[in-house]
Amino acid sequence: MSGKSNPKGVVNTFRRTWDKEEYREKAEEREKEEAKVEDEALALKKRKRLERDPLHQGLIVARANLKARDYQIDLAAKLNKTQMVSVAMPLSQQAGYYCNVCDCVLRDSQSYLDHINGKWHNRALGMSMRVEKSTAEQVRQRLEEAKKRKEGGSSSVADFAPDGFEQLAQKEAAKEEERRSGKRRRGGSDGEDNDEEEDVDPEMAALMGFGGFGTSKK
Repeated sequence: MSGKSNPKGVVNTFRRTWDKEEYREKAEEREKEEAKVEDEALALKKRKRLERDPLHQGLIVARANLKARDYQIDLAAKLNKTQMVSVAMPLSQQAGYYCNVCDCVLRDSQSYLDHINGKWHNRALGMSMRVEKSTAEQVRQRLEEAKKRKEGGSSSVADFAPDGFEQLAQKEAAKEEERRSGKRRRGGSDGEDNDEEEDVDPEMAALMGFGGFGTSKK
């Protein structure tokens, strides 16, 4: 009876083996499939960029130099607003910052600023990343324009000349003198009030219950 009974413990004590060649082939196929998907996504992205590029479309002959924006960026337009969004909605109505030039959505303001200042966005606008070099005449003209704009203000381009520093020093000295004279006038009126308070008889003040009129004289 003891020989026919089942032995105690684990019966399948053999070590499991794996077909390494089979799993190697599966891993290689999976890597090839992932690389193929990435290449297709990259090709689609490149094709869309070329479709938005006016140079490749033949709309322009050459890209223009990089220029400053002539509009103000409002990053807080949707601040404190509630909006219902879903995956089925158009990109322009989804959450984030929508770029109508590249037809894409950026999820935060930093990514949006990086995008609109980047190479592909400016290429879609027909511009390169090269900046036009200013000549000496253009610099003088801009300085003259800035001087004309600031003529009515407290500071101008002439303030940075040697004579301008002397004029600023004179203005500051005149303001300081005016401030001191105003203090002296206020101090004189306070002195007159103190003189009037000092004319009160101390004994009469004590009989009436007054402790003093704010003077330090005893």
